[in-house]
Amino acid sequence: MSQLNSKLKTSLIRTGCALLLLLLAGCSSLGTVERPAEMLLLKPAQGPVPVLLTQRVTLSSWGQQKQFVAIARFTYGQSKLVALLPTGQQLLYLEFDGEQLVQRAMPSIELPGKDILALIQFALWPRDALQSNYRSEQGWKVDITDRRRELTHNDNPWLDVRYDGQQINIYNYLSKYRVLIETLEQKDLVP
Repeated sequence: MSQLNSKLKTSLIRTGCALLLLLLAGCSSLGTVERPAEMLLLKPAQGPVPVLLTQRVTLSSWGQQKQFVAIARFTYGQSKLVALLPTGQQLLYLEFDGEQLVQRAMPSIELPGKDILALIQFALWPRDALQSNYRSEQGWKVDITDRRRELTHNDNPWLDVRYDGQQINIYNYLSKYRVLIETLEQKDLVP
């Protein structure tokens, strides 16, 4: 009897292992898990006419507001951004040459530099650059008018950017925050 139980256990274990292997093989044949979409970093060469901007940025999230000054320099060869606290202390430094993103932030604060730069690029880069990078076959949809830009992915709202004079209002649907950007100074750079 115990020999029969032993054979039955061995048979059940083998069958269980075979089923597990089949299940794992079936899962792997379904394809790899799709990574969630991310905003894109666009080439500086596709950007606006070279400009130096000084802006006041107000970030509103979860009932709290943070304010800082951003100094941005966009040329066809490079995008640079420095964010300063009201005390003058550097909060964030970003530099992007179209290939490599360099980021430095205060040690006590972790900021998503790539997302910040991609958000700014979506607000400032020309229409044709956005439409050629955020392609419909990848699930993106870009709607642009003179006073508004909207970004959706697979029919889910992503960003809403509105322009009002020297102010840009951005709402990020996924992260549920608002950004108000007020341009304090703009200096066109001779290319």
